[in-house]
Amino acid sequence: MTPFPRHCVLSQEGTIAKTVVTSSFDLIVKNSQESSAKIRQIAEHEGGFLISAENYGAQENSSGSLTIRVPAARFEQVRAEIRKLGLRVESEKMEAQDVTKQYVDDAARLRNLRAQEAQYLGILKQAKTVKDTIEVTDKLDEVRGQIEHQQAEFEALSKQVETVALAITLRAEADMQVFGLHWRPLYQLKFAARQGLDGLGDYAASMASFLFYLPTALLWLATILLGAAVGWRILRRAGRALFMPRARAA
Repeated sequence: MTPFPRHCVLSQEGTIAKTVVTSSFDLIVKNSQESSAKIRQIAEHEGGFLISAENYGAQENSSGSLTIRVPAARFEQVRAEIRKLGLRVESEKMEAQDVTKQYVDDAARLRNLRAQEAQYLGILKQAKTVKDTIEVTDKLDEVRGQIEHQQAEFEALSKQVETVALAITLRAEADMQVFGLHWRPLYQLKFAARQGLDGLGDYAASMASFLFYLPTALLWLATILLGAAVGWRILRRAGRALFMPRARAA
């Protein structure tokens, strides 16, 4: 498997790159409910927490899913412990999204808002009239509201950068056997649906790109045809100018 990308690495420009990492597992286990409880304990022990959890079916023939979030620095340890809980891993996927620009922009916007707050506080101290005091106070309240909103967004993004979200699907071994054979209808149905959605997404993206570039392509085609028509007329006129005097002389 591809090594886990660190949430903070040095980019080519020399800035610290920020990434949001997500991971998913499909595990076959002996008991879905017991494995779900153990995964939750692992997450909490490593400084993480549970986001959501669901269980379906009877105790001996159950399936379930849960999502946890753990510190990025402990991801590999958590991943290894979760894999040990399964009889086998049906599938595993990991994605990393670069959010460096958003992170830098949010941090800069927050600094600018705090600088504005400091300026308004300085102006408020120098206000001489009630009118000036009210106007500056209104501006100060507005900036502080923006700071609270921006601070919340920045903290949420920082938490996503500093942690990894793991979505785990659990299925009991009993669900996978029919007459001693490993039968996985739900998994195959889910896989087929995922492939179908991916294909539909690719088709939609291709059609959107085609429609977006179609006007440009038509303009180029019209330009080429117009240039060809103008060139043909110029050649015809040049030909007439060249051969007409000879015809008259003859």
